[in-house]
Amino acid sequence: MFVLALLAGCLGPRRDTSAFFILSPTPAPAAGTPVPVSIGLGPVTLPGYLDRPQIVTRLSDNQIALAESDRWAEPLSDDLTSTLRDNLAALLPQSSYVAYPWYESDAPDFAVALEVRRFESDAAGGVVLEATWRLTRGDAVVGGRDVHIEEQAGGPGRVAAVAAQSRALGELSGQIGTAIRRTAGR
Repeated sequence: MFVLALLAGCLGPRRDTSAFFILSPTPAPAAGTPVPVSIGLGPVTLPGYLDRPQIVTRLSDNQIALAESDRWAEPLSDDLTSTLRDNLAALLPQSSYVAYPWYESDAPDFAVALEVRRFESDAAGGVVLEATWRLTRGDAVVGGRDVHIEEQAGGPGRVAAVAAQSRALGELSGQIGTAIRRTAGR
């Protein structure tokens, strides 16, 4: 009887050690002049290795690790889009946002497409964001560039690494916000 009780205890439910993470908007500088334009965000695309619930850590140029217990709280592309929107809203007061895909009747003044190629931390907590963003107005491309942004985590662990990813996205948001402000003549 004792052996059965011991075996049942070993096979029983285990405590869930999962931790869930989200990106956070970065604090905005003092608000500048209003930029009353509509901005469409999307599409935001990710490579397949990032398009998963597990948080990815790069171990080498050719190896990644998936954190089985550290997960994104929502799909990473959704989290990137909403955090980018929040960052731009702080940088461009009085702007409004349209989710991708939008109807022709709701076409925004500007559209931002983002193709992410890398967005992960390494074993030491350094974060790399490599992406291409494109800003269009109607059918015309009015801005964009390839970016390579590196951030260091402020300490050990996943919380610090995700905070560094948020700062990297904040830097990217600043570049996009500057391009929108310049193109809108504000």
